[in-house]
Amino acid sequence: MTDNARNSSGNEYPPSETSVSGFAEVHLEDYGSDGIDYSERFFYENGFESDTEAINWAKGIAIQIGFELVISSHKKGGLVKLLKCCRGERYRGSHTDLDSFARKNTKTKACQCPFRIVVKFINGTWTVLAKSGISSMHNHALAVYPEGHRQMSGLSAAAKMIVRDMSAAQAKPCAILAAVQEKFPSDNPTRRQVYNYRDNLRKSSFEDRDMVGQFFHLALTHNYLHWTLSEESTGVLTHLFMSHPDSVRLVRTYPWVIGMDSTYKTNKYHMPFFEIIGMTPSNKNFLIAYAIMKDETEGSYRWVLERLRFLIGDHLQPTCIFTDRELGLLKPVKEIFPHTPHLLCTWHINKDVEDKVFKLCGRDTAITDTFMNGSWKKLIKAQTEEQYVAALTTVKMRTRAFPAVMQYLDRTWLGHKEKFVSCWTNKVLHFGNTTTCRVESAHAQLKQWLNSSTGALDTVWTKVDCVIQSQLTDIRKTLEGSRQTIGVHRRGYPYDHVSYKVSHYCLDLVAKELRRMRELSCDVLVRCGCVLRTTHQIPCACELKAGFGTCTILPLHSSDIDSRPLREIVILFLGRYAHFVRLDLCDNFPVPPIASLWFTNRDATVEYLEGLYVLRRAQWQRLLDASEVPENG
Repeated sequence: MTDNARNSSGNEYPPSETSVSGFAEVHLEDYGSDGIDYSERFFYENGFESDTEAINWAKGIAIQIGFELVISSHKKGGLVKLLKCCRGERYRGSHTDLDSFARKNTKTKACQCPFRIVVKFINGTWTVLAKSGISSMHNHALAVYPEGHRQMSGLSAAAKMIVRDMSAAQAKPCAILAAVQEKFPSDNPTRRQVYNYRDNLRKSSFEDRDMVGQFFHLALTHNYLHWTLSEESTGVLTHLFMSHPDSVRLVRTYPWVIGMDSTYKTNKYHMPFFEIIGMTPSNKNFLIAYAIMKDETEGSYRWVLERLRFLIGDHLQPTCIFTDRELGLLKPVKEIFPHTPHLLCTWHINKDVEDKVFKLCGRDTAITDTFMNGSWKKLIKAQTEEQYVAALTTVKMRTRAFPAVMQYLDRTWLGHKEKFVSCWTNKVLHFGNTTTCRVESAHAQLKQWLNSSTGALDTVWTKVDCVIQSQLTDIRKTLEGSRQTIGVHRRGYPYDHVSYKVSHYCLDLVAKELRRMRELSCDVLVRCGCVLRTTHQIPCACELKAGFGTCTILPLHSSDIDSRPLREIVILFLGRYAHFVRLDLCDNFPVPPIASLWFTNRDATVEYLEGLYVLRRAQWQRLLDASEVPENG
């Protein structure tokens, strides 16, 4: 059979319709051809009812062989369709200056492959015509792996449903790809196809809005409180402030401590992401608000903090704001929250001091460790101002050989000593927040949801909204758990009257302080320090000790301990312990004083006992009057 006689189905090719002029004379480069004529593979005795059916059948045969067919042209009003190998194009960039390419790593698969077939409407049916010879051969190697070929690899309709559902659940692309590969292995999907389909889903919701318009549409639809700032000359968005409606309610309910810090690599605009974090009674974080700013200057921070002040309200004053030593943030915090103590992160301070001391001390690790674990640690942990002065004197003495160290400490940190030294921070109601680890934890949670650093504004908004919803769910669970459950080890004093009313986290702090009370033993009144009371508004060790009977009357010492006294009267009942005195009404018998310290040191949880205390005191007085024994107290 000659090259221009008949095809595999016996039909003649009219020269004007099927021949490719010049093929016999054209020199074709060989890119690994197998030299096989594939015309017989495209022989089909019966015709097809539609051109689409015929084309799909031909494409299926091509995929089985290891290449892809594409429609090259339509002739005679669509009655003749020419299909050729996807590599049949001619590379048109041969004379292009590669140095001027914007994308120098672009690639091409065009190699002028001669393979082509015709789909033609003949006698009421659509017929596939393949001409034997060079037009049924390839000048390149066939596909070995299906991945990367559009017709051999892709997402089926069912696979796209999985991608859509898992994307809505904020699953990572790698997890989505694994699920699709397990469910539909014949699709031969790639990660790029998952990314592309996810991007198409995102853009399909825009409804002719641009990216910024979609961002504001999402914020308005979900009732976010938001502000924006743009450049007057260009209209370019430079600052935005966002707060979820539930976050607004939370911060107005729990406005005590606020942490702030910036994180990076969260969006494709390379703009800092400023997180503002609050704390619930159950020790859970919640995102009060977030801001995306063009820079970290004092003006940018002032703009954000003014919005935060409006968000909280002028009638509420946070008890503590904790941040890093961000120079642009120090002054705006002082101006906008003048009545709120501002604490600096001790962890970052220690890391900065350690790094600087190491460099100034000749990179001597031993000297640096000794300084950090010795005199410097005593300075920042000083419990009183007198201890601080003594520790500072020690630091100056230990750094005499390295005067630059003391100059650095004076210039950088000691001017802010009230913001990080314990003797000052222990007077602040900070609920244990002396570092920004709470904010760093929020950064880590955010990065887990973002998955990448190249998200657009609408993508960032969607991910952050998921973070907030996750936080709200966790907060509701812990608050409800504190209202409904109690540990079996949380019974008796001091838990009886606060269980189901305060959080489990608060009860854990009380339990820890109870252990400390027992460790201090008789020295608890002297060595307590009352730090938990001032920093958490929770009873400290000495107050708990008072509740256990420090301020109650002790039994009398009788000359005969085995003899039973004439009367026995309960004076005070605290928790599960009944404290009583045995009163022997003999002449001049010593009567113990009623301890009045209970009234000044009592906790709110035992105020209900005051009436009982007064009643017992009156009964005591009647006994005194009856026995005419003077009271020693």
